[in-house]
Amino acid sequence: MKKRLLPVIFLFLVLTAFSSLLAQMPPQQQMRPEEVKRALNLVSKTEPVPEKYKVGFESITPKDTLAMLNYLASDWMEGRETGSRGYAMAADYVASLFKMWGIKPGGDQPRMEINIARAMAGQSSRQAMQLERSYFQEFTLKEISDVKTTLKVEISKGAATKARTFESGIDFMSMLSSQEDISAPVVFVGYGIKEPSIGWDELKGLNLKDKIVLVLSEAPGKDDPKSPFNQKKELKEKYFPQAQAMQMMFMRGGRRGFNKLEEIYKQEPAAVLVVQNTGKDADIYNLLTATQNRQPSDERPIINRPRTRMVIPGARDTMAGMMGGSNVPTINITREIANLILENTGKSIDDLKKAIETTYKPASRDLPGVRVTINSTAKVNLVRTMNVIGYIEGSDPKLKDEYFVVGAHFDHLGKWDDYIFNGSDDNASGSVGVISIARAIALNPVKPKRTIVFCLWTGEEKGLLGSRYYVQNPTFPIEKTIGYLNYDMISRPFDEQTIGRYTRMLNVKGVEDLVKQIRPGYFVTVNATKDSGFYELQQEMNKYVGLDLFIREPELGEGGGGSDHSSFASVKIPYVYYMTAMHPDYHQTSDSPDKASGELLSKVIKLGYLTVFAYADK
Repeated sequence: MKKRLLPVIFLFLVLTAFSSLLAQMPPQQQMRPEEVKRALNLVSKTEPVPEKYKVGFESITPKDTLAMLNYLASDWMEGRETGSRGYAMAADYVASLFKMWGIKPGGDQPRMEINIARAMAGQSSRQAMQLERSYFQEFTLKEISDVKTTLKVEISKGAATKARTFESGIDFMSMLSSQEDISAPVVFVGYGIKEPSIGWDELKGLNLKDKIVLVLSEAPGKDDPKSPFNQKKELKEKYFPQAQAMQMMFMRGGRRGFNKLEEIYKQEPAAVLVVQNTGKDADIYNLLTATQNRQPSDERPIINRPRTRMVIPGARDTMAGMMGGSNVPTINITREIANLILENTGKSIDDLKKAIETTYKPASRDLPGVRVTINSTAKVNLVRTMNVIGYIEGSDPKLKDEYFVVGAHFDHLGKWDDYIFNGSDDNASGSVGVISIARAIALNPVKPKRTIVFCLWTGEEKGLLGSRYYVQNPTFPIEKTIGYLNYDMISRPFDEQTIGRYTRMLNVKGVEDLVKQIRPGYFVTVNATKDSGFYELQQEMNKYVGLDLFIREPELGEGGGGSDHSSFASVKIPYVYYMTAMHPDYHQTSDSPDKASGELLSKVIKLGYLTVFAYADK
């Protein structure tokens, strides 16, 4: 699930700047009756858990999980923001629990200079080199603030040149998060679509490398039945997804899928300027000024805090990591800017749009006499942070060198002014899940054959940074990692209203009675990588737990949903990902532990425990 409710103006910028990309994702199709039956696993009467898992299983209780949840989501943790004191305190708490339970540290190896210092202090070289590794995987992030972007358009006609400069936040929306200085000629590519199935190619014959590309969002003829993009059902669904289907996609963990701009990115342009296919410039300006009309609320406070972003050093654009997109700077611009860029053609952007939609022929062209310069400045600081990592060694002498990772993001939004965003459900609940499974496996007399690695990620709210760093710099070999379990927001039950919105999308003729059996308080959405064995394990192990599951089966390598499973999907590791209800307290100061269901939380953790144990023991 993509969970990015940051300060309101930032949210508007994100949604608008990427609306053109989201509109190009395919919707989830209306489910067939057999698909609904396969996806739903409803268990009202449970069976006794097998003796092999029993001790660990019974150690997971509502009382214990709520006790840990209350501590991690307390004001003392100050909202656990990445790089903060509160996050470090919470990390120390988990490290102490791991040590007490005999869970080995799985983070950084001792640094050589420490070993040398120990040796100089009188320890033997053997003693010095046998120091334990840390429970922390420490690394550095760049914190970027005060980003200011200008876009300068220069028009040359004969010997005369005129220029106009536009500013982000006033004239256009920019999500650039690094210092950029780009100047290049411009190419107009129409809708930028290459669709061989209908012989449509707006990029043919154009050299986009190191150019600035001007492109319309979506596809031509959205409301025209004669449009070639409306002739085939698969094309219509590909280029013109419906709002309900988009909502269903994100509720179910989503898939990034089709993005028409990828063909443009492959040609290595300097930047991409996107103009909305429909809509007016006034809509953009209204969004930019929306925060001026907000009313304060104790539940949803207005906090005037400078907007900051964090990136892993070497990443040009944090949104590329968050959205699974490209590092090519991509900016949404108004028609006013687009029309200035097109001035030498004698055509406006709507003239060219009309020409394309009248003839259904490309109108792509180089734009002589125009140059666009994009300049972005920012303040940059370095922030030290860490993932928390422990492990329990596998019981099989050969298979213990293979690894299963259990993870959840540990960070939240922190402390802003006098307000603390405790982040109980998001994601102290998932963190408690990881900790509880670690304790359960430690207590259980029988251990899985493979090694289990327990990870609490930093920086998820900043763009999946902790898990992305891990898959790039693993402390256990990625090539020997067989699977990943992700917990994110697992303590809040669906109520009748929210389950009603969900089940209306599942109502398919022939399965109405099945859908009516869903119990809101026990309903859990699950993403289980197709053909990995995770789906079958949910079916098998849920009979000992008794939840109502909706199981989606994404393809191997397909992430989506905006949580840390996406990092593992990007390196083709199969995953299972659990989430309960979305709620109005999401990313608000009101996300507090008193609203959690200990029974639901402990059941989701029990199902995860059984899944991990069985998968790592096969």
